[in-house]
Amino acid sequence: MKEGNTTRGWAIVGLGKHADAYLAPAIQKAPSARLAAVCSRDRAKAEAFAAKHGADRAYGSFDELLSDPAVEVVHIASPNSLHADQTVQAARAGKHIMCEKPMSLTVADGERMVEICRSHRVKLGVGFQNRHHPAHQEARRLIVEGAVGEITHAVAQYGHGFISRSLSGWRADPAMAGGGSLMGSGLHCLDLLRFLLGKEVEEVVAATDMGQPDRPVDEVVLAILKFRDGPYCFAVSGLHIPRIRNDVVVYGTKARITGSGTVGTKLQGELCIDADELATRMQFPVAEPIIGSYIRQVEDFNQSIDQDTEPKASGVDGIEMIRVAEAILESSRTGRTVRVSR
Repeated sequence: MKEGNTTRGWAIVGLGKHADAYLAPAIQKAPSARLAAVCSRDRAKAEAFAAKHGADRAYGSFDELLSDPAVEVVHIASPNSLHADQTVQAARAGKHIMCEKPMSLTVADGERMVEICRSHRVKLGVGFQNRHHPAHQEARRLIVEGAVGEITHAVAQYGHGFISRSLSGWRADPAMAGGGSLMGSGLHCLDLLRFLLGKEVEEVVAATDMGQPDRPVDEVVLAILKFRDGPYCFAVSGLHIPRIRNDVVVYGTKARITGSGTVGTKLQGELCIDADELATRMQFPVAEPIIGSYIRQVEDFNQSIDQDTEPKASGVDGIEMIRVAEAILESSRTGRTVRVSR
């Protein structure tokens, strides 16, 4: 465990597989952070998690954790339906909040979260780790500088090959999860497209497998997105797609840029740039490819606190994703084009 005044105390509430595989290891590896505490309703689980990951303390209640002065940032990784209320509690306790996506299940709750954090002068970030992949940051730089030209189309997909396994537990409960593949994987595609293009989604046409008797939440999502000023983009998310290529491709009048295998949790893959007189591939080897993007996310959030700036994925970004997700689910239910309301 790192010591000293240079590290900021982080805590995790919600000690599931994601926290175990990515969040806790990233916090402990990040130069500016340490895992000060963890929290679960099952105190024995919290103590076991703390022992495994070297956390300073383990708590059996959220109130206890929020009373710990060593905790400066709370990473909320609990079931989706708890995000809004836990963010409000943490903000009132003066803690900064990194919240897993979806930030909330409704736009109204998302706006409440942003307002309470602003009024209590704490930072609110959302766990869109794909923004921190250096391939995507380089792609964004090229787009902003005009090297890709006018964007005409883009595609992003993120899926898994769980052929014989469906969602279970709270993730299969629409009231707690808000959706299935859309909330678990699809939001990463949507946020990444919005990040790269620097534009808002205006209209959506979508189809999902939601509503089948054995599938209470969606496990496949196909969405056509109309962005401001014209580009139509396509996003795919699915749990049962073997050997899927988790890529993002942006087509412009001057070049095509491809994040090949860059979409997802791991910091892997390469950026391919294809233009009339240029074809190049860029790789981004790192010491910690499993948690590399998450380490960068922790560092970016700590920097936003130090410099009083917005994190790369802010609460406002989280609200936009809720708006788009709501439009996708409505389009899937009605079979109609849905305008994203703002």
